[in-house]
Amino acid sequence: MTRRFFIDLTLLVFFFVPQLARAKTGYLIKPVVGSEDLSGDNQVGEVGTRLKKPLIVQVVDEAGKPLAGKLVKFFILSQPKENIYSQKPAQLSETAVTTDNNGYAQTYLTFGGTAGEYCVRASLDNKAEQLFSLTALPKRWYLVVILGFLGGLCFFLFGLYYGSKGLRRLAGPSLREIVFNLTRHRILGTLVGILVTLIFQSSTATSVLLISFVSTGLIGLMQALAVILGSDIGTTFTAQLLAFKLYDYALFIIVIGFLLMNSFKKIKDFGQALFGFGLVFFAIKLVFEASQLLKYFPAFIEMIISFENYPILGVLFAMIFTFLVHSSAATIGIAVGLAFSGLLSLKAAIPIILGANLGTSFSPLIASLRTSLDARRVALGHTIFKVIIVIVLLPFIKPLAGFFAQTANSVPRQIANAHTLINLIACIVFLPFLSPFEKLLRNLLPDYLQDRYKAQPLYLDPTVLDTPAMALAQAHREVLHIGDIVLAMYKKSLNVFLNNDKEGRKELIKEDDRVDNLVKNVTRYLTKLSTPELPAELLRKNVALLYIIDDLEHIGDIISKALMVYAKKKIDYGLVFSDEGLNEIQQFHKEVEETLKKALASLGSWDEKLALEVSARREFGNIRLQELHNRHLARLVAGLKESIDTSTIHLDFISDLERINYHGAKIGISVIQALKVEEVSIITPHEKENLEK
Repeated sequence: MTRRFFIDLTLLVFFFVPQLARAKTGYLIKPVVGSEDLSGDNQVGEVGTRLKKPLIVQVVDEAGKPLAGKLVKFFILSQPKENIYSQKPAQLSETAVTTDNNGYAQTYLTFGGTAGEYCVRASLDNKAEQLFSLTALPKRWYLVVILGFLGGLCFFLFGLYYGSKGLRRLAGPSLREIVFNLTRHRILGTLVGILVTLIFQSSTATSVLLISFVSTGLIGLMQALAVILGSDIGTTFTAQLLAFKLYDYALFIIVIGFLLMNSFKKIKDFGQALFGFGLVFFAIKLVFEASQLLKYFPAFIEMIISFENYPILGVLFAMIFTFLVHSSAATIGIAVGLAFSGLLSLKAAIPIILGANLGTSFSPLIASLRTSLDARRVALGHTIFKVIIVIVLLPFIKPLAGFFAQTANSVPRQIANAHTLINLIACIVFLPFLSPFEKLLRNLLPDYLQDRYKAQPLYLDPTVLDTPAMALAQAHREVLHIGDIVLAMYKKSLNVFLNNDKEGRKELIKEDDRVDNLVKNVTRYLTKLSTPELPAELLRKNVALLYIIDDLEHIGDIISKALMVYAKKKIDYGLVFSDEGLNEIQQFHKEVEETLKKALASLGSWDEKLALEVSARREFGNIRLQELHNRHLARLVAGLKESIDTSTIHLDFISDLERINYHGAKIGISVIQALKVEEVSIITPHEKENLEK
């Protein structure tokens, strides 16, 4: 009862008594408010600095006539308590001011050492008063905002990467099987796109992965387009989570994830995923706190307002930002953080959503330039989807904002829902028309353009290096691709030699340069994949592939730097081989070709039985070489002119065919060692003796 009495008495003294006094005295005190708000109320400045504008009041009578000579007292009614503890309180330039002829009285406020809200009271004989509300910002507050945003962005991107890495490990090899087996039907493909993007937490990563799969021929163009439509829906899941305002529990999630990640090996990947997503929510908290200061930054407020009035600016801004950070989730996440601060309206957010969707298609488009033609078609199709959606929806921002506003009460949730619904609508619209859309893409990028992109790896995807099983499968496909090129070179080499094909010889030399470039890329890729964490089985296959690409490179070098040299000599000097000699070369060439075919077949299926067959052909090559060497010597002894003229080239040619056979057999040996069937020496004592000679 006593406490309530004192509260009522205080209210009476501070609010009602001045009103009664004003009525009796016949004058009042008011702030000076003009076109530029001369009163100085609601000013903002940095701690420890003096406000630019004075705090001004005017004393007038009941008729509004200014009163001069009245004593106005100013004092600081409230300020952050930390100022008192740190002995850095706020100060007024004048605490007692006599009004001038216009009835004006003014003073200047210097903020204390602590950021926060300040209140100054101006009173006249304790009978009339006016309050001023002022805000002190931290020292160099703009740096706080910039670092808050950049720090939040870094935490966001790292959290997405680290969390999705844990999810990918949880999924393991089954993720690859899901993509391969469930994309034949377009609806299933869309569902797969949603699932894969939930794991990768990035539609960009999913798109790049699809580009590599299309390059390998593992899935078709229309299947990939269906998966991409699903990935655009899957990427909205992050925004939906962020709109739940879970950032208040971000540190708790991080701690739990860290403990699980370092305490129990079986759930390490789950703990890593939890830890990563905790960082994502913590990033939103940083953005939210930094954005609190942005309301004092007029240029930023004007920019946000411009997104409402000129939505194309919002689209361009979000598109460029998304392209730079390679994540539409980051752009939408920041938009959600600004909405929590009350700085971003739904109408201004819709252009940002459209721009983020468009910007996320550019990275896959660039990545596809170094891959196959079908991969470029997928990336181009993805971009066309986004462009059409922007063109169609941009003129209807206002009705869209009204529609999306009905889906939730809070703006952050409305933004998340808008992001989901826009991508869902796009999927529903485009999915029935994928067949004609595929034909359009094939017309835009016709088949004859394929030759331009042959020199680049088709299957290597750096985004899956964190998933060893998938990455090794990609490398395996690329090694087989190199094997196919080398085998084609080998087949063509005999025709070039027999038919004196000058142009064919030049093409084979260029093909060897292509093989060298591919081998270099695969070697780098396998080296990055080779880590202590790699399972033993995958590590053996990794090492085997490194040996195999070395053998394939040697075969390519023998063809271009040896066999094609003999072809040039044959052309330049007009040499003619004996029929028997040519038949022997052709027969041995065909037998070595059989070795290469079996070697690549054993590699393609990691077939133990076939690999043992291939490895046994090492000794066959030695025996065959010796036999053909003796036959040629017999023709020389018989004095056959053609054999005498072509002796050096003939012997060198069959020796190099044996070398190619040797490297083909080594491929089988590498496959055996990868499967750990038995210990096999790569060089037999007989071969070692020949090499030493």
